[in-house]
Amino acid sequence: MIAPASAPSGPVPPGSLPPEVLSRLDDALVRRCAETRAPALSAAVGRSGSVVWTGTAGWAPADAGTAFRIGSITKPMTAVVVLRLVAAGRVGLQDPIGRHVPDAPAPGATVAQLLTHTAGLPAEPPGPWWERHGAGPWAELAGSGVDPLWEPGERHHYSNVGYAVLGRLVEEAHGRSWDDVVRDEVWQPLGMTRTGRVPTAPAATGYAVHPHAEAVLVEPVASYGAMGPAGEVWSTPTDLVRFGSWLVGPPGGADEGVLPLAWRRRMTAPRVVVDDPGAPFTGAWGLGVSVRHPSADEGRRTVGHGGSVPGFTASLRADPATGDVVAVCGSSTAGFGDVGFLLDLLGGPAVRSRSMPDVPADPATVALTGTWYWGPVPHTLALRPDGLLVLSASGGVDPRGTVFARAGDDGWVGVEGGYWLGEHLRVVGGGTSAEALDVGTFHFTRAPYAPATAVPGGLDARGWQAIPAGGAEPSVG
Repeated sequence: MIAPASAPSGPVPPGSLPPEVLSRLDDALVRRCAETRAPALSAAVGRSGSVVWTGTAGWAPADAGTAFRIGSITKPMTAVVVLRLVAAGRVGLQDPIGRHVPDAPAPGATVAQLLTHTAGLPAEPPGPWWERHGAGPWAELAGSGVDPLWEPGERHHYSNVGYAVLGRLVEEAHGRSWDDVVRDEVWQPLGMTRTGRVPTAPAATGYAVHPHAEAVLVEPVASYGAMGPAGEVWSTPTDLVRFGSWLVGPPGGADEGVLPLAWRRRMTAPRVVVDDPGAPFTGAWGLGVSVRHPSADEGRRTVGHGGSVPGFTASLRADPATGDVVAVCGSSTAGFGDVGFLLDLLGGPAVRSRSMPDVPADPATVALTGTWYWGPVPHTLALRPDGLLVLSASGGVDPRGTVFARAGDDGWVGVEGGYWLGEHLRVVGGGTSAEALDVGTFHFTRAPYAPATAVPGGLDARGWQAIPAGGAEPSVG
């Protein structure tokens, strides 16, 4: 039997996780390693932007600094540098890829369709199994006769080829290799010092574990050439937690320049439903990341990606509501499953609130808080510590409501969840004399249908009438 052996966990900032949770994380990692017969598992947990736990298990040498090949978790990193081009106005999400990469397969597919795996391209390039055999340069891929399976936009179909095309887009735009661009624009700014296209020691050895015998086979580490943007990167769980924490993190900070939070929100928003026959719609894709809602009962939505190449598997999941991030890397072709076995130990979003930076309160904004009425229905407008406003129905089923951020002279705009996502909140009046709120054209007042305000459609001249004794209908004559 290949027996796992637990290694000491890494440093934990005081008070970040209760001791009993740390112990459960250690135990769960050892159990999963034994159950899946993985030579080595390495894991990390992040909370509020900091790594709060690391652990390793298995018989193969590994510690928190050991690099593993992370396979398709490369794709979100490729997506970030593509979206930087979009944010800079150099590329459009709806641009046909042929405008920027003339020899791309499916040249009519858009950049957004490539990012969401809806370009109609096959999963793999022609030829031998590229993840084990290796792949050649772009000219070889472009001339290999990649035939689309569907028209662009017809359906979701996961495609490694599509991300090779996006990597080529990055190279054409910058005039250098995609990994040089990712290094300069993502890994270095985010402090991902152990991440790269090739590993730096110590690096894990990848194995195939025999399914019916206590035996392993060392897997080859092939060069992926033009397919590299789809899955060639090496990293550590700690570095992946840094990436995941940034992906869902609060605004502000030096890393805001990598990609503004508004773009990260667009990146992680579900755009395409994964339609597997007979399965519920619990999975979707954003721009380079998967979006998962495992069950209606659990109530936890996560974003991230998985990765698998011969000898290695990896998984990264981040909870946008809490900021919790879990990453696991393994050195077995067969894999270890998903990171949910650790994420579940951290508790659900209802028992914990996310740490947010304090922003000095503006008196005019504070004056807007409190109870407002949409017609006769009370709502609460609250100010979060990070300076954002939250509008929610008092006692409603969605206590998060819609979160609004400043939109310059145009008031506020919905940036998270709820009915008014993307809609504007404007103050009628101003400062402490605000008379009403216009929220996506809906009229909110400090009292139900306050007559002193310009209520759209006007008010009955008789105003509010008492209900007659016995519940008879008030006179409408």
